[in-house]
Order: sequence, then C-alpha cells, then structure tokens
Amino acid sequence: MINYKRCLEASYESIYKAFKLGFSDYVVPMNLEIEDFISRFFGPEGNSLEHSFIAFDDELPIGIVLGGIRMFDGLKTMRCGTLCIEPDHRGKGIANKLMKLHIEEAKQKKCHRIFLEVIKTNERALRFYKNIGYNSMNDLKYFSIKVENLSIKPKEYIKFYEVSFDKIADYRSYLKDTHINWQSDIQCFENSTTHAYLTAMDSGKNAGYIVMSKKGKIEQLYVEHEYRCRGIATNLVAAAADKVKTESVSICLPNNSILECFLIKSHFFKDKIEQFEMYRPL
Repeated sequence: MINYKRCLEASYESIYKAFKLGFSDYVVPMNLEIEDFISRFFGPEGNSLEHSFIAFDDELPIGIVLGGIRMFDGLKTMRCGTLCIEPDHRGKGIANKLMKLHIEEAKQKKCHRIFLEVIKTNERALRFYKNIGYNSMNDLKYFSIKVENLSIKPKEYIKFYEVSFDKIADYRSYLKDTHINWQSDIQCFENSTTHAYLTAMDSGKNAGYIVMSKKGKIEQLYVEHEYRCRGIATNLVAAAADKVKTESVSICLPNNSILECFLIKSHFFKDKIEQFEMYRPL
C-alpha cells in the first residue's frame, strides 16, 4: 500500500534512500553521500522538510518531491528541488500524487507560481510537467574552462578588491530585474564562509563584480555597460579563481546573450547537457 507523508514526519535516512532509488538510472550520476545530500538539498538549494513530501510502499521509501519557497524575480515562488520515483514504481500515479501535494502546498502558502528545472533530453519528465501545466520559459546552459586557458590582459586602471556579502547583496538589489538562475541567486550563498566576493574598481567607481564558490563555480558575474569588451570580466574570473585556489571554473546561466557571447569568445567549453526552466502560475 502506498502512503504519503510530509518529510517532517520522515527520517533523513528515508528521504535519502528515496532520492538514491529514484535517481538510480538518471542520465547524470547522483553520487552523493547522505551528509552531502542533506547539506546541499536542505542548504543552498533552499528545500525544506516542511514543504517536501515522501511516498512509501509499506516501509520502503519509493518517491520524493522536495520543495522550497523564496522570493524569486520578485514573486513568491515554490520550487520543486527534485521529483523522483523508484524505477519499478513508475507509471502508477505516484508522481502525480506527489505533485498534487506539492502544488497544494504552494497554494496554501500563497505562492504566485511554481517552478522547476529539467534536462532537455528527459522527454518523459517534460511530457509529465507539461501535462500538469508547466511551460518552458528559459534555457539553462553550462560552461567551463581551465584557468590557465583564460586570456588575461591586466588593466592598470582597474583594481580588484575583496568585499563583504552585504556589498554583493547591495549590487544584486541594484540589478533586481536581472534574472539569475535559482541555484546562483543571492540566497544560495548568503551564509557561506568560503565564497569569494570581488569587485572591480576604476578610481572609486564600480566597474563590475563576481561571486565564486570554493569549487570554482561562478555564481554571479556582472560588468557595467561602459566597461564591457575591455577584458574586465576575464580579469574578474581570474582574480576570483586565484582567491579560491581553483584550477578550473564553471558557470550555469539562463538566457543571457551578452554573457554567453563572452563565454564563447573566451573559449569556455559548453557542456552537452542543457535544462529548461519551467513555470506554472497559480
């Protein structure tokens, strides 16, 4: 018999087991130990036990939907952090039931919309989400490069300074109408003690900023209009990479032709895997 519980009523061990079983045949290997799973999915990813649900077949955890709520692009948004079903239990309505619980939770919490990311080649998932009202709105693309391959051209008039998170938060507020993917927005690293926060300054004037994780992930990169095409973005990437001591850097970006052109021109390698950002208004 299949029964459903809020994840507050289940152990982390059960949630993790449902996750591992559900992603056992996924196109991208999810090789996370339980400690890493908990710290990632219930940390920077923004999911909470309160907004997440788990399915059991008797005592066996066979499916989960993780949910998290935040202000995203100015709207109260419920994100599906993951939905997965153990392979032998697929096609039995379990995903539908979990998503009904997820959507009802979003409505109860007065969210304006629901949101998720899905790999473009996952046709079964795409059909499922479209059938329950989601629409593809943005593309997500992934790029990376070895730091040694960056074409760095020092600019004597530009100085780089490490700043506090609060300074970056102010910058993000200034760019409030700029769409940044969920996993790189300000809430994902506000409690981090390992990210590098750097600004580029020209005689006391902000020319741009970068946020980079200790693993070399570029969370945010922005250069003011009048300073673009001068090599400042590349120098920001190199300075942040030096700060976190990484040999390679990566970035995930939603539709952003200016930033994508910079990455291509700078010879970043584009990953074959792409995702859709999918939304459904409530």
